[in-house]
Amino acid sequence: MGLKSREKQRQAKGLIILGHRGVRNADVPENTMVAFQRAFEVGADGIEIDVESTKDGQLLVVNRWFLKKNFDFFPWERTLDEIQSQGRARGILFPVFDEVCRFVKARPGWIFNVEIKSSHRFLCRTAQKAARRIVDFGIEDQVIVSSFDVNTLLTVKFFQAGLETAYLFRKEDRVVDIDRKKSFWYKVNGMINRSGIKALIAGADTLHPEISLFRKDRKLPWQRNPLLAKKPVNTWSVDTEDDFDKALVNGVDIIISDNPGPMVAYGSARLRG
Repeated sequence: MGLKSREKQRQAKGLIILGHRGVRNADVPENTMVAFQRAFEVGADGIEIDVESTKDGQLLVVNRWFLKKNFDFFPWERTLDEIQSQGRARGILFPVFDEVCRFVKARPGWIFNVEIKSSHRFLCRTAQKAARRIVDFGIEDQVIVSSFDVNTLLTVKFFQAGLETAYLFRKEDRVVDIDRKKSFWYKVNGMINRSGIKALIAGADTLHPEISLFRKDRKLPWQRNPLLAKKPVNTWSVDTEDDFDKALVNGVDIIISDNPGPMVAYGSARLRG
């Protein structure tokens, strides 16, 4: 599809809408094939997923915080078989990355936002493997690879320079080690992250700020930065009409929604109005 095609799609629809983890807080588990099918059925233009590496190095579609909250372990602490077995016991079928790639490939008009959760000090092997599989499936033009981590995005650019990458930043960073939040460097790093400057360091094509980092009445420093202002902007998680309007006013291209159905309906009604 590419950036130019997406811009035409955005102009026609007002905003492009992706289902965050397919759908969240619904009657189906997030980041599962049934959640992705639900996003397709309600008219979303694509999906956003999370990708992690398991203890045995397999690419699993799961959110680490969901796994920790519901199963009390992180994905890198268990093998693929162990995670999927525990998921099945609770009625949750955690898919591997290849399953979702096949699902997206069968929907060539869809946009596929792949968030790499894993991060490493230097080379991110999760990003390297995921980027390779995207190319192997031939879905490069449908994909945006996003991450909060600079090294992860640099890894993607190094191994698959043609893939679109996006830098994620949010109002307050989440960390595995809660004690880190007490440190001075956590606060400093948070300010740097919210500035969007790391997007330039990572060579990211696109910005993915949290919706709380927008204002309707004025532009924030990262929006006024002449280098960052040239980049396309997508945002998450947009679940209310007010946030939809805020994204629209700020020239956002893509919104990522926990509940895409109502946002699709609101967007259609707004465009008709």
